[in-house]
Amino acid sequence: MKVESWQGIKGKLVHDDQKAIMVDDDQELADQKQLQARLASDGRPIDEARQAMIKKTVKRQLKIEPIKLSGWFNRHQDSHNAKKVDQLVSEKPTHQYKQIKNEMTFFGESFLEGFLGFYGLEVDNALGRYEHNLHVLETQELGQSEKEYYLANSQNGSLKLASDPLPSQQIAEEQLDKFYKREPEQTQAEPVQLRTSEDDRKEE
Repeated sequence: MKVESWQGIKGKLVHDDQKAIMVDDDQELADQKQLQARLASDGRPIDEARQAMIKKTVKRQLKIEPIKLSGWFNRHQDSHNAKKVDQLVSEKPTHQYKQIKNEMTFFGESFLEGFLGFYGLEVDNALGRYEHNLHVLETQELGQSEKEYYLANSQNGSLKLASDPLPSQQIAEEQLDKFYKREPEQTQAEPVQLRTSEDDRKEE
């Protein structure tokens, strides 16, 4: 059995290259027989389990800014519900949902439906952003001390390695930093050149 840990994601994935389970506590990793039994009874296809683990953390970290939600209602020609957004007391979706449910007479069914639609879209977007970007992936054979580190991403739960095994987490993080520092410089260079050529035309 192998253990996977993704940068920024709570929990670990235990799998046998076919089925996988999510483990929240490192102490659970000590009992391999129990993990084997759980894998046999509760195991899901590995891609599905990986995506569910990532999505769980993304949902926990998600904040819904009232201005974005208000804008969403306005774009759907629902200014009445857009005004109600000011009454939400938190940016955490779980708190917002509880408040809407508790004050259903004020918020109403259409507000709840709009909120859930917007929330679903925000979760999908946040998950898409996480899956698109590279992250440090730590892998380990259960019961062994050696760990391997990779730069990787997970597209719809499917593992995509972007590097060969790296010797340490620190080196993997440095490689990741180098990768993402190169990209903004290249994209910033183009608009400057465009602005310069436009300026040249204006001066002529």
